[in-house]
Amino acid sequence: MRFTTIGAAIVDIVVSRVRPMLGAKQDVDHIGLYAGGGAVNAALNVAAQGADVTLHACVGQDLEGGLVRDLLQRHGIRAMIPGHALPTGKSVVMVDDSGAARAYAQRGASAWVGEQGFTDLGQSDVIYVTGLSLKSQDWLGRALSTLPSSGFRLVVTPGARQLSHPQALHGLWDRADLLCVNAVEAARLCDQELSDADAVSPQTAESLARRLVRTPGQCVLVTLGAAGAVFYDGGQAHFHAARPVSVVSTIGAGDAFASAFAYAWASGTAPQSALAAATDSAARVVQVIPANLAGPLRPFHNNL
Repeated sequence: MRFTTIGAAIVDIVVSRVRPMLGAKQDVDHIGLYAGGGAVNAALNVAAQGADVTLHACVGQDLEGGLVRDLLQRHGIRAMIPGHALPTGKSVVMVDDSGAARAYAQRGASAWVGEQGFTDLGQSDVIYVTGLSLKSQDWLGRALSTLPSSGFRLVVTPGARQLSHPQALHGLWDRADLLCVNAVEAARLCDQELSDADAVSPQTAESLARRLVRTPGQCVLVTLGAAGAVFYDGGQAHFHAARPVSVVSTIGAGDAFASAFAYAWASGTAPQSALAAATDSAARVVQVIPANLAGPLRPFHNNL
């Protein structure tokens, strides 16, 4: 399967286990440097499952951008990543003793994905769109408008900026074959307020999914965190419970779940089996510190 991911490629500086500050300095268990961003996390995940992956992103002409490129090359991912004058995006991720993560992001070059266009989209079986800036979303919309309406599956997993401007999201949302959101995001798009995705029942998630459908045949995936996920296939809802595991970090769990589900679903896997594959994928990622299983960033040399 030819799988294209579009979105952020950044450097995650992950700090764990963070505890309430008692003074000017706190000792922590781990500080590591990793590749991150929704497009990178998804690309690494489906490449590991055997997909032929192309990634569209943007990094700076700096050390961090070079490390991200090296990692993608090491994993056999074609990286359509121009170097930008802005620095590579970075995120400081703080993970507490429960595994809950919060991030402080500097978008940098990652906000300029698609400035130089999107090549070879028409050769994809799946185009998987992660969080984009509004200008990148506009550039992508123009590129998609030149492609035939069939021949590929469009999967949209909107980011915070897109969710804050749902009217701007409508172009991608309307065209999407599969929309992937968590329960809090689904409620926001339905003009409701929820604070905790884990507390949402499958019935409520199904109701939200049905309301999110904008075109006939469109599918919606609503994740419920530790409570599982609901997939609405345009006619019927399918629920799958989460797999109990010891959580090390929640960062990247959503990317792991949605990309694994999209890969299985686009391959023709039955909904319940696709949900099971996605559940296993997310379970593996929450048991490690970074947002994916690629390991830490380090220089890569072909002659080594």
